[in-house]
Amino acid sequence: MVICTEFQAIVLAGGKGSRMTELTAGQPKCLLPIGNKPMIWFSLQLLERSGFNECLIVVSESVKNDVSLSLDKLDLKIKMEIIGIQGAEDLGTADSIRLIHEKIHTDFLVLSCDLITDIDISETLNLYRKHNASITALMLPMIKVPDEFVTPGPKNKQRPETDLIGIDNETGRLVFLASASDFEETINISQKILRKHTSFTMHSKLMDAHVYIINKWVLDFLVFNKNFSTLKGELLPYIVTKQLSKPPKQSLEDKNTSMVQVNLKEDIFRFAVAKPLDELIRRMSAFNDHNTDLQEAYHGDIIRCYAHIMNDGFGLRANTIQMYHLANFKISDWSSSIIKSDLFLNTSSSATVKSTQVQNCSIDENAFIDEKTSLKFSHIGANTVVETKTRISNSVIMGNVTIKERCIIHNSILCNGSIIEEGTELKNCIVGAQHVVTSNSQHSREVLTEADRLIEI
Repeated sequence: MVICTEFQAIVLAGGKGSRMTELTAGQPKCLLPIGNKPMIWFSLQLLERSGFNECLIVVSESVKNDVSLSLDKLDLKIKMEIIGIQGAEDLGTADSIRLIHEKIHTDFLVLSCDLITDIDISETLNLYRKHNASITALMLPMIKVPDEFVTPGPKNKQRPETDLIGIDNETGRLVFLASASDFEETINISQKILRKHTSFTMHSKLMDAHVYIINKWVLDFLVFNKNFSTLKGELLPYIVTKQLSKPPKQSLEDKNTSMVQVNLKEDIFRFAVAKPLDELIRRMSAFNDHNTDLQEAYHGDIIRCYAHIMNDGFGLRANTIQMYHLANFKISDWSSSIIKSDLFLNTSSSATVKSTQVQNCSIDENAFIDEKTSLKFSHIGANTVVETKTRISNSVIMGNVTIKERCIIHNSILCNGSIIEEGTELKNCIVGAQHVVTSNSQHSREVLTEADRLIEI
């Protein structure tokens, strides 16, 4: 494995999971279990197997201790510095990066804590290096949801988010980036794009993995420009668009203008500056990134954005209830390609399992599984109690849950500290943190929780 030292790695884990509040009311999104690991483990493991030996982790100050305690239990070699930001759950991704800019000294890689994948990002790093890019983004094929898969909770007609990603067929340049929800019926493509990139494909079935390799000058621009709150929704589309622009010709008076006086959003080229040595090398080199005309390499562009499409392997972002549950549904199939073992299906040495009917399950520390119980394709969290004559299948049972005797739990998610009284039947349900489900009740496709837990203040 090649050790990566020229980039700093940043894992963004401060989000509150606004599209899955039913699950995150009881614990931070980054600590939600997938298999027997907290969600953030997958991003850290990705960095580790890609050659990174240290990283920064951005979390909300209010959960910093919880995250630290959880990470201390993981068998990871990567050195982690956890940075707590007050109110991080209400900040955009660009805001979070801006607040920690003093800790970033080089080009850097940003990824979200909700990426579940088996890929190695070395090729993405190499694409960035090859072209000395401004930003390189990783794109993955959109995962197909199996026909038999059912998302717990009420039926939801909301369509998954679709990205529109324009990529030059010859150079791999990222020339267009937007959400399909930004357009009603038609998409207007500027004449500048069509003239400059005569052959590009507009993809609608790629997933932006939220893995970005970013040049240090972009960070400097972001620090001085407070107008950008998010990376994907605001900063990236802006940088992609500015590829079509050229640096303005400056007079001597302009060059002496202080940074405070200029319009920074219009003057990005005060940060994106070509190094004289790079220009000299390109003029002396026979390299060209295109063959459709006789213009110089990169058409003289100082700002260059690239998309790396990784067709091998799998990947999803567990940022909705559907994708979170799908990750748990598929993790046993994926485990060998992520870590070359069945670690996700182990039973903790401190767990007590009296049942002989346990199939493809992970059981965490200090869990108690009584006799005459049946567990199939499920995750049982730490300190959870499952009493006798209970059947659980295709479900995620988080920590400190109590399930009384004679219950049937199928394809459901039970959050921290919930109590399921005896004789209860749950099918395709979500039970909120600390909620008590009354005995002998039957529920299907429901969210069972106190309403005020879902209210965002």
